[in-house]
Amino acid sequence: MEEKNLNTPTREQSDFSLKSFLIRYLRYWYLFAISIVLGFFIAKYYNWYKTPIYAITAKLLVKDDTGGKDRLLKQMDVEAADKNIENEIEIFRSHNLLAKALDQLDFDVSYFLIGNVKVSEVYTDCPFKITIDKLEFSAYSQPFFVDIVDSTNFVFHYEKASETEQINGVFGERFNMGMGNITLEKRDNFPLNQIAHPSFEKRQYRISFNTIGFNQNKYLSRLSVALARPQSSILQIYLEDEVPQKGLDFVNALIDVYLKNDVDVKNNAASNTSDFLNAQLASITDDLERIETNRERYKVSKGIIDLESESQMVLERLRDIDAQKAINDARLSMIGQLKRYVLENQDLRDLAPAALDINDALLIKLINKLSELQSQREIIINQSTANDPTLVPINAEIELTRSSLLENIKNIEKSLENTAGELKGKLRDNKNRVEQIPTTQRELLEIERKFRIQENLYIFLLQKHAELSISLAATESDTRLIDTARVLPGPISPVHQRAFSIALLLAIIIPVLLIIVVEKLSDKIKSIAQIRKLTSVPILGVVRYNKHSSQLVSVEKPRSSIAEEYRSIRTNLQFFNKGESATVTMVTSSIGTEGKTFTAMNLAAVMAASGERVVLVGLDMRKPRIVEQFEIANDIGSSNYLSRNAAVDDIIHPSGYLETLFVIPSGPNPPNPSELIMSERMSELIEELKTRFDKIVIDTPPIGLVSDGLILAKHADSTLYVVRDGVTHKDHLHHINGLYESGQLKNVAIVFNAVRQSRTGYGSRTGYGYGYGYVYGSDYGTYFDDEEKRGGRFKKWFKRFDK
Repeated sequence: MEEKNLNTPTREQSDFSLKSFLIRYLRYWYLFAISIVLGFFIAKYYNWYKTPIYAITAKLLVKDDTGGKDRLLKQMDVEAADKNIENEIEIFRSHNLLAKALDQLDFDVSYFLIGNVKVSEVYTDCPFKITIDKLEFSAYSQPFFVDIVDSTNFVFHYEKASETEQINGVFGERFNMGMGNITLEKRDNFPLNQIAHPSFEKRQYRISFNTIGFNQNKYLSRLSVALARPQSSILQIYLEDEVPQKGLDFVNALIDVYLKNDVDVKNNAASNTSDFLNAQLASITDDLERIETNRERYKVSKGIIDLESESQMVLERLRDIDAQKAINDARLSMIGQLKRYVLENQDLRDLAPAALDINDALLIKLINKLSELQSQREIIINQSTANDPTLVPINAEIELTRSSLLENIKNIEKSLENTAGELKGKLRDNKNRVEQIPTTQRELLEIERKFRIQENLYIFLLQKHAELSISLAATESDTRLIDTARVLPGPISPVHQRAFSIALLLAIIIPVLLIIVVEKLSDKIKSIAQIRKLTSVPILGVVRYNKHSSQLVSVEKPRSSIAEEYRSIRTNLQFFNKGESATVTMVTSSIGTEGKTFTAMNLAAVMAASGERVVLVGLDMRKPRIVEQFEIANDIGSSNYLSRNAAVDDIIHPSGYLETLFVIPSGPNPPNPSELIMSERMSELIEELKTRFDKIVIDTPPIGLVSDGLILAKHADSTLYVVRDGVTHKDHLHHINGLYESGQLKNVAIVFNAVRQSRTGYGSRTGYGYGYGYVYGSDYGTYFDDEEKRGGRFKKWFKRFDK
């Protein structure tokens, strides 16, 4: 098997791990807990504070014209065309219909109860109601307030020109409020027994006066009328309102007005035709009475008892012809009147030509079509304006239908004129025969003929009038209420369960987004995954955060997890250096707060604890830290040796902790530390130390700040680059990666220092790229004497996710 090149590791491609993903966010469990609790209280407050909205529904059936009365009206051609569902919906939502419904309701005043936190609208629950006597227009844009004092008195006040106008009033007495005259009257549900109690809170109310236009727009925006199901003729009325009883009253009023309007429209056409027939009957009755009187007088004056059979036969024939001529003349008169209506562009919806027996199917069809188009135009004008673009095609169709109707009327008129000519010819022939009858008989026949003409016309009109009277008496709406208005159970908004669900969802999403944003904006290293993503340098070990007061943990706390982690690094370093002896290990970092000195001291200590002679060389001459822990004087150190002011034996000091561990302090701070490190004296020191010690650990200055570390790199067999959790910047890793890939640092590896346990993302096992060892932790129970192993049940529960 081909041996893997350990010195040229490749940058790992991290795969998604659900466990790592969960651990990444579970370490911020407190954010989620706070967010969920806060979301719960916000949802609860929202459900309480938000004004509930209720839904009111009802269903109407637009019936087919199948009743006997409808058939009668069709024969009379008095009713309009069959109903169009879309037109009925628009009629239901028309401003005119809404205005009629609102006129029946006490919606011109809105009442609001002022509570300690929110304001709620009340309806009949308000202990008083306002009767308006006279009101100025400015009052409709001004809020007013009523404070109930007791069962008799109240205070009425409002703001005017930055000043408060206040009026002391008495219930039931009219008063001038400054913008009109009103009266506050107590309702029957006025809580007289509660008003006197000091704890009674429902005393303050806000009042607003509403115009009819405001109410129309308000309820039109909330009203929905649509088909309950496709291909059906059932209309469903749907309304949303904050006060359920108020919305219920409005829907009931609107339905009543709609049904009444439907009957009124139907009766209007029949009533107009009845008025026309009544006028004609009155005129014919007068003529009939006059002719009958003249006939009786003539018979008395001439002493005529009876006519001869021949005269009687001629009279009957003339009577038939005259009756036909009278009916034909009436039809001509009606056609003439209809022609004038069309030419003058008058409304034909209430005209019934069949009342005079004009039985032309095309004529009736065109009149009905023109009436329907005029109704559609009127609905659109009521809903918008006369300049609505949708009127253009309707107006065009109206003109086309009117032209066709005029052409049809001309044809009917011409046909009736031809019939009139034929009747005149027959009448002339029979009159010639009458000339042969003696004068007395001829004159009586003339009187009888006129009487019969008027009598037949009277009977005809009387029959039509009776039919119309029957239709008026039987008129009812084509629409039937099949589901009375009712309030759906419970408010449709806010929905308590939905509010809590949304709050829970947001309580999870918001912390996740916050964590993502903070991590994206942060340029600090916080996980092994970030190190592997940013650099190809292998990770030699992970050292957790030191909670102990001592810096030399591996000596003072040998059973601690940190001490074991440094032992793991020592073992990995042996493989890293391929088991060579007298190796030189350089410990460096990017900046001075990442724990390179802490790492160098503890690494040297665990090496010495294994029996090897180890020397810890302090070459950070600018900011020495080793002497603080080992309590060694810094008067003589590496700077003295490099400047040829001391020998090797003068600068080597025992550590005071382990017999095999020695320390070389950095010495006094020289003015030229870089030049001293570059001198031949540095090489001599390293070679001399190799003869005396098994391992040499060098604490160098940060390579991100000064160049001393790079100069010392040529003397090191391996370089440990310390990365501190939450301290090292991502750019620093780019820098060390560039040095590594360019070969300026050889055998370089990373030590991830001061890591919070949950940030590793891998639990106790880190897998450093070589697989040389483990960072021992919770897998060994109470093997270590760390305080973090005694975190309590709550902490142990969360640590289960880190395994």
